[in-house]
Amino acid sequence: MNAYLIDPFEKTLTEVEYNGDFREICRLIDAQVFDVARLPNGDAIYVDDEGLFKRNEFFKHKGYGNPLAGKGLVLGCDEQGDSTSPSCTLDELLDQVEFGIPIRVAGKVIWLPEKD
Repeated sequence: MNAYLIDPFEKTLTEVEYNGDFREICRLIDAQVFDVARLPNGDAIYVDDEGLFKRNEFFKHKGYGNPLAGKGLVLGCDEQGDSTSPSCTLDELLDQVEFGIPIRVAGKVIWLPEKD
C-alpha cells in the first residue's frame, strides 16, 4: 500500500511503499519505537516515540495541535483498525504540513515556520 513520508531533515514529502509490517514503520522513520498522532480525517502520522530526546528537526500538521519531531509516516486506517493507504492525497498533505522550529517562551510553545 502507499504511504507518505514526511522528512523534516530534507524538507520533503514523498510517496513510499508500506508492506503492512509494523517493523517497516520503524525502518521508514528511523526509530526503535513509534507513537501515533491521529488526524481529523482518520489518517495517522507515525513518529519516533523518542524523537524529543534526540537532536531533531520538526514539522507540524494543520490538523494536529503540536509540532512533531523527526520523520513521520502517514497511513490510513480501516474499520477493523488495520492500516490502509491514506485518505488524503500527496497534494493535500503538502498544503497541510510545514517545517519549522518550536520554541518555548514564558511557558508557551511558539511555532516558527521556515521561510520558503
